[in-house]
Order: sequence, then C-alpha cells, then structure tokens
Amino acid sequence: MKKAIGFFSLAAIALTFACTPQPVEKADIAFRPIRERAEIISKLNTDRVNRLLLPAMRKHGIDCWIIMSREFNKDFVQIYIEDNIENVPGGHRNAYLFYDDGSDTLRRVALGTHLAHYSKLWDKSVSYHRGEGDNGPSLAPILKETIEEIDPKKIAVNQSRTIPMCDGLTVEMKKFLVDAIGPKYAARLVSAEPLIVDFLDTRMPEELQYFREASELSKFLHQDILSSDLITPGETTIGDLRWHLLNRMDELHLTTWYFNGLRVIREGEPERLGAESTVIQPGDIINNDIGVIYMNFHTDFKGTGYVLKPGENEVPAGIKQAFANSLKVQDAIFEVSRPGDIGYTIVAEAENQCREWGIEGVVYCHSTGVPGHGIGASMCKNWPDRYGVRPTFPLRLGSYYAIESHAFSVIPEWDDQKISIPTEEDAYLAEDGFVYVVPRQEEIWLIR
Repeated sequence: MKKAIGFFSLAAIALTFACTPQPVEKADIAFRPIRERAEIISKLNTDRVNRLLLPAMRKHGIDCWIIMSREFNKDFVQIYIEDNIENVPGGHRNAYLFYDDGSDTLRRVALGTHLAHYSKLWDKSVSYHRGEGDNGPSLAPILKETIEEIDPKKIAVNQSRTIPMCDGLTVEMKKFLVDAIGPKYAARLVSAEPLIVDFLDTRMPEELQYFREASELSKFLHQDILSSDLITPGETTIGDLRWHLLNRMDELHLTTWYFNGLRVIREGEPERLGAESTVIQPGDIINNDIGVIYMNFHTDFKGTGYVLKPGENEVPAGIKQAFANSLKVQDAIFEVSRPGDIGYTIVAEAENQCREWGIEGVVYCHSTGVPGHGIGASMCKNWPDRYGVRPTFPLRLGSYYAIESHAFSVIPEWDDQKISIPTEEDAYLAEDGFVYVVPRQEEIWLIR
C-alpha cells in the first residue's frame, strides 16, 4: 500500500456522493497513521476522565467507582479509561478505582499487575506483592486496605441487567471483590449503570471531527464495494463483496463491530438474499450495512446501489420512488426529534408523520459512537427484554445517533412487488434537531 498520511482526500469524498460511484485507488486514500491515532485516543480518554467523570459521579451520588479486570477478559469500559497502549492484557487480577475525596480533583488508583506505570492518568499505581504463602501474591489485601482508607459510602460496580456495556463485572470477579472488601463495604455496592451512561454517552465537542473522519471512511467503503469495476453481474457473489470489504478494511487499519449485512433485493424474491453464494444479477438492488471502528468511535451506515439491466441508463422509476420513500422516513425522524425527547415516543411520532404523508414507514434508531448500538437512547419499541432501558432514555444534546429506518413500497415494474429499502445515516443532535455527520445518500448509486 502506498504511503498514506493526513486526512481523507477530498477527491475520494466527492466521489462518494456522486450518483454513480467510481473506483478509487488506494493512493487516493489518506488517513491518520496508527501512532497519531493512538495519541488522539490517549488525549480524548484523559480529557474525558478529567472533565466528565467527577461531575457524573456527584450527579448520581457515587463516591467510588471500581472497575475489576482480568487478563484477556477486560471490561468494555476499560478502553475509554486508558491513556496509552501499554496496558494491553488487563492484568491477572486488577482493580481500577476512581473516588471523590471532596476536593476539586478526582482521585484515581490502579491496583494489579501489568500496570501502565508511565501513565499520566493515575495518581498511584500499585503492583500487588503480598500473600507469599500457599496462594501467592494477591490483589485482595491491597484492595481491602485501599477501600478502608477511602471509606466510600456508595461503591459503583459494572453490573447491569439491561445495558451490556455496563455489565462487565463477571460473577467470579464480583465474588472475589466481595470477599476482598468484606461485608461492611460489600453492602455499599450499587450498579454503575447510570454513571457509565452519562460518562460514555456525553460527547466532548472536539470529538466530532474524529467521528466525522470515521463516517467518511465508512462512506468510502460503501462507495468502494458498490463499484462498477468490482461487480460483474452474473459472476460476482455476495461473498466476494464481503471478503473484499474485509480486505479493504484491513488495508486501512480499520476493524468492524459486526460482520457487515450485505443483502440483495431481487424481483420475484419475497425476502432479501444474503447467502455468501448469492450471485449478483442485472436488476438487483444491493443494500450494504457497514459499521467500522476508528479511534474507538463506532459508525453505522447503509448504502444502496442498483445493477443496471442491459439497455438501462437509470434506476427504474418505481425503485427510485421506493428509495425516496425511505428517505422521507428519515425526514420524519428529523422533524419530531429534539434534545430531551424520549426514545420510544419518537417511533410513534415519526411513523404517524409518515402515514400523514402516505408512506408506510418503520423506525429503528439508536445511539452510536460508543459503541455501534450505543449506550445512550434508542428510538425503537419499548421492549425491555430486548432493548433494555435505552428506549426510555431522553435524547442527549451533542450525542451521536444512527438514523436507521425504511419504508415499504410497491414497485410497478416488478408486478407490484412490495419491498423495503433500508437506509441508515449517522447524525449528531444539535439544539434544533439532528444534523448529518456527512451528507446522506440522496440517490441510488448506479452499478453499470
């Protein structure tokens, strides 16, 4: 791969939003090198802890937060409290403590093994060395002493029935913690769920430029995979496209938080086709779903292309209208959503607005950024056993959301077959509503 430095090239971005995507060579791709990404992550994590954590703890009446960790079984939250890449394994048994001593400064102590001793985030890092008897060195004594010294009234730990990102404390590590600190302090344990939600869903203004870079890379990948040069109708399979995408992401030093959902909508087929062996044919609608991880930011986008039949020069009118209907569902979501609105109520309001427009719209949106199906509000059905409490959360000013929806439409050219074309774009929430992070796809891309 040719050397790539700096930002994403403007030429690549311009191509992304053209009606017909064009192939882009690797040399056209410019992005931040790995070292620079690590430095940015370090600064953002440190700033997040310094600026957001103590106010969030005081808001929820928590004077101590303990994150327990084991080697190769790190808590999800840990990647957002590390300020360098030295502390990779997570330690044999580690405890990371943040506590409020009443001053203007949050106190931070790391206890365990394989600690980041050169970190500027921690006030104190202590490698345990006590208990040289039959059981050998143990975290328990130093953890017990530290808790007794702090004497916290409410100790938050990462367990949650409904939010997976807040449920990193394993059963056995909780038993270890309870045994270590004793019944007096074990009785003071509470869930860190509300603290973690506020800490990770609140966006700092300077983060938006990096989330936008992640979104631009996602858009490029959609453009790349729906390229006329890549797809040969009658030969190329969905599996070919998926593995091309993963190879491309590897070249860009990107990872994904799910194996992308690439589907074909085909005349005469009642369901979307997603098998690896599916051969792409003229007249197919290809819908691609990509979520990338870039500098710990998670994106979630969908892109749509149409494979022209011989003699066609544009998308059939019925399919154009179906895509336009799906975009109108996005418009409805934008129209009814403001900071403080409750997630699940937006679903009914937006779908009602669609009905007034004569559109059968379906809304399923969610916070994103940290992680892909984010820790903040979800605009979906209020189904606790599926989505937990996130549909009951209010939309948070400045946070990032995946505007995910679709509309059902009848295609006259397909003998009135009823289809839906899913759309998904990432946006951030301003005072007067959602703003797209990068321009949305306005027309179906042509695959010639």
